[in-house]
Amino acid sequence: MRVAVIGAGITGLSAAIELRDRGAQVTVLEASDRVGGVITTIRRDGWLVEAGPTSLTATAALESLIDRTSLGAARIATQPAAKRRFIVRGGQLVALPDGPGSLASTDAISAGAKFALLREPFVTPRRDDGEESLAALVRRRLNGEILDYLVNPLIAGIYAGDPDRLSVKYAMPMLHDGERKHGSLIVGAMKEMKGKRGVVRQKGITSFTTGLGSLPDAIASTLGAAVKTAARVTRVERVGSTWQVTAAGMPTIPVDAVLCATPAYALDSLGLPGEVSAALGNITRLPHPPVATLALGFRREDVEHPLDGFGVLMPAVERRTVLGALFSSSVFAGRAPDGHVLITCFLGGMRSPADGRADVAEVLPRVLADLRPLLGIRRDPVFTNHQRWDRAIPQYELGHGGVLTAAANIEAALPGLYFSGQWRHGVSLGDCLAQGQQAAARIMAER
Repeated sequence: MRVAVIGAGITGLSAAIELRDRGAQVTVLEASDRVGGVITTIRRDGWLVEAGPTSLTATAALESLIDRTSLGAARIATQPAAKRRFIVRGGQLVALPDGPGSLASTDAISAGAKFALLREPFVTPRRDDGEESLAALVRRRLNGEILDYLVNPLIAGIYAGDPDRLSVKYAMPMLHDGERKHGSLIVGAMKEMKGKRGVVRQKGITSFTTGLGSLPDAIASTLGAAVKTAARVTRVERVGSTWQVTAAGMPTIPVDAVLCATPAYALDSLGLPGEVSAALGNITRLPHPPVATLALGFRREDVEHPLDGFGVLMPAVERRTVLGALFSSSVFAGRAPDGHVLITCFLGGMRSPADGRADVAEVLPRVLADLRPLLGIRRDPVFTNHQRWDRAIPQYELGHGGVLTAAANIEAALPGLYFSGQWRHGVSLGDCLAQGQQAAARIMAER
């Protein structure tokens, strides 16, 4: 079995190592000069910055990859200080409840919102199959305050998205399934968590001493010469029962199957067969708003707040520039030099695309204006790193089912051609790792 994997992001690399271990001959073709896609770890002057994704949830897919690489000893867990999460409410930092016991005492939501949570299991469920936005579901079963102060900032942290545009069925399937199967979001979530107990016990949020970039680097090192960087694919063609893949500067590669693991918007540059162009357009038009990360390093004495938490999310109703800020040096050790702290801010998304595209000189004053009163910042940062992602997180908006149908139709029309990636079945790194492994298993089973 010969398989070409197009794209050396985490999905493509996860699929490639799974294919190799199942006996396939794999070639990974990456257009850029590095592996890892949006995973970008920057080390400078004693600072370690994650300029893309910042952490991983320890899932079965990740455990499998760590077992196949040399990363076990480099793995680190979150520090004890990272347990708390904050939101901004009324211009103040407020701790979110960390369980049912602290819900009664939290100031994050009012008594009316707490009552809405208690009565949610008794709200009559919707039985029709019509698609619904996440915001509509929350307003119908809970209330607008919970949407504004819990769901909106959560969605900003996951998708940098707009709850009024996201399809609950695809963006938050646990909530959709909770109502359909159990008549309640809360009951469904409790049953989902109970069902996962005793499976593979999650080790929580994790990273590596040298940053997340260590993961794609370790997988690529394990794959060796099978990974080709600076190899931009220009044509993918079916000739009889074989696929021919042409990449810049390389001879055409004959393979039995092709896995496209690129971002959705990059698919139309691969030279896929013309007969699927209409269906392909449904995929490549998927919205990807711009997102920027702005890492700020301060002297410890210049920040009054103890930063005793994972970070803070900022609801849209609070009208801030920052979507959320991660207390990076509190979450993982080794992110800042001694006597310093690192805070990573996220900007842009569907809430304010212009901020995702703006230069650092434009956004830095506004970001500091957001953070100073909340965290007691007395002086300017001594370190900054600004990274823009012009097309960041794919949005599973209303109508996303059409994207998935288009992908399935192309695969059915062209046996041996497969799609996987962040745009299809989950946007988190853990989702992408699992998708890569699942795509590999499917290819080996079908081909």
